[in-house]
This record gives sequence, C-alpha cells and structure tokens, in this order.
Amino acid sequence: MVEKSLKLFIYNWVYLIPSVLRATKIINKLKPDLIHLNSTCLFAFSIAARLSRVNPRVICHVREPLRKGLWGAPLRFFCKKNVDGFIGISQFDLGSLNISNSNSNQRIKTKLIYNFVNIDEYSPGISKNTLRKKLNIKAGEIVFLYMARFAKSNGWEFLIERAKEMVIEHPNFHFVLLGSSAKQAEEIAAPGNVHIEQFTNEVIDILWDADVFVCPFIEPHFARGVIEASAVGLPILASQIGGVDELVKDGVTGFLYNNPKQFNNYAIQLGNNIELRAQLGKNGRLFAEECFEQTKNLKETYEFYNEILTDK
Repeated sequence: MVEKSLKLFIYNWVYLIPSVLRATKIINKLKPDLIHLNSTCLFAFSIAARLSRVNPRVICHVREPLRKGLWGAPLRFFCKKNVDGFIGISQFDLGSLNISNSNSNQRIKTKLIYNFVNIDEYSPGISKNTLRKKLNIKAGEIVFLYMARFAKSNGWEFLIERAKEMVIEHPNFHFVLLGSSAKQAEEIAAPGNVHIEQFTNEVIDILWDADVFVCPFIEPHFARGVIEASAVGLPILASQIGGVDELVKDGVTGFLYNNPKQFNNYAIQLGNNIELRAQLGKNGRLFAEECFEQTKNLKETYEFYNEILTDK
C-alpha cells in the first residue's frame, strides 16, 4: 500500500509545487497527446497536464489500493480531479478511489486490466528438480511454495507458524519460502521441512518443482506470484483478501481461506490428493489464459488509450 509515513507525507507536500512546475515544462516541450502515469503517486504530472498549454489526456495506473483517510486523501483528490481514465490491476484497487456515479465524476473512465504474464514462457513444464535437489526433497514429497518478499503484509510469519505445525503431522510436506534477505535466511528459525530461501532468477524452474503455490497475504495487494503459478498449472492456496481473491476462483483454481483451521484443511486436501491438484492446476492455466495473457491485456490497454483520446 501507499506508505503510511508522516515523513513521506510531508515530503510530498513540500516538493509538490516544484514537481508540478518541472512537469509542466516537460509537457510543454514534448507536447504529448496522452500521458500514462504508472502510479497514482505521480499525480503531480496530472496537475501539470491541466496547467500546460498542451492539456493532454491523462491515464493513471492504480497498482495498489489507496489508504483511507488523511494518508490517501491527497492522491485520491488530485487524481480524480485531473485524470481522465484509470486502469486498475484489480477491482479492489479501483474501488479504493471511491469514484461515485455523481455528475462531477461522469467524465472519469475506469478499466480493469490485470497484470499479465507471457503465457508461452510461463507454461506447464517438466520439473528439472532444481529446487528439490538443492533442498534434498525426495520424489513424491509435496512442496508448498511461497514466493514473495518477507514483508509483514505478505503473511510469511503466519505461514511459518502453520508450516511448523503441519510438517509434524505430515512429514512428507515441505514448505519452501522464497524471497528472504540473506540476514533473514540466517536468523529465522525453522524445522527441517520448512525451508527459508533467498530470491532467485530461476522462477519458472522453481514453480515447476512445486506442487502447491501459497499466498498468505494479510493486507490487500496484487499477487503476481499467483498469476505466474496459475499459468504454469499450479493449484493456489491463498488468503481471502482484497486483490488476491480476484486472482483465485475458489474451489476451481485453488482455495481461499479465512482462518488457520481452513488453511490446514485445504493444505491437507491439496497435499494428499494428486488428482485434485491436477484438476485445479488445469483450471488455473485456463483462467490465466483468459485473464492474465500478455497480448490480450496489452490490446485492452491500447483500446483504452483510443477511448480516452477520442472522448473529448
């Protein structure tokens, strides 16, 4: 989410006017027809667009939910006042703008376009045992994979607690948490079947080595790992939280849980039923082709450009 920091809040206000002035000069020089802001945090450019001699159309990507109250108010106000169209990577993110159907907001257009992957690159494949060999995980043992930063909002602490309990009763289960810093990898205490690993560039090979992808986020956010895992045909076990719950069809491409008991029950089902994993993974691949495919989503983006440009 947009960082809840008083220092950052003050910084943004102090440097707002200089940022707007510089942005206005750039826009007057380049004379663009359309500006696509990659984040709501770049709202200074939307103000500059209205002050410029060019007055270009402005599209803004909403890549994370705006905070409620004082912290998100400036972004929400200036974006809604100066942006012509918003592209949200989740319906939850778009909803955080609080765009109503009032007359004052009728000019604002919105479009839901999920982040995407190269479906040809992220596709079901044969495991190279890259991860299993490194961690000495035997054939037939079940790998639950977490792949994200070790930030509190990503729920890695919850997952470790669940994993510690589950590997006692199910010694054939392995939980691999990938995304720690070197310091975290050294400091986090975990039993033998719970593996703490640093980031790697071998993402697809790692996904092919897994049996279940786990997304335990505790704050609303888009989860790129989920769409990558679905694309390669992995079933998903994820928390039922804003953003994430749009990326998983509950009971079709995976399971959404609301509490530790549900997590345990779904993990056991997935770990012990290869046919279930295969069916959910197959459904996930079809879902990825439908909603997270690169060519389709880029086409929708360009069509939205045309819609904004022609609606003056």
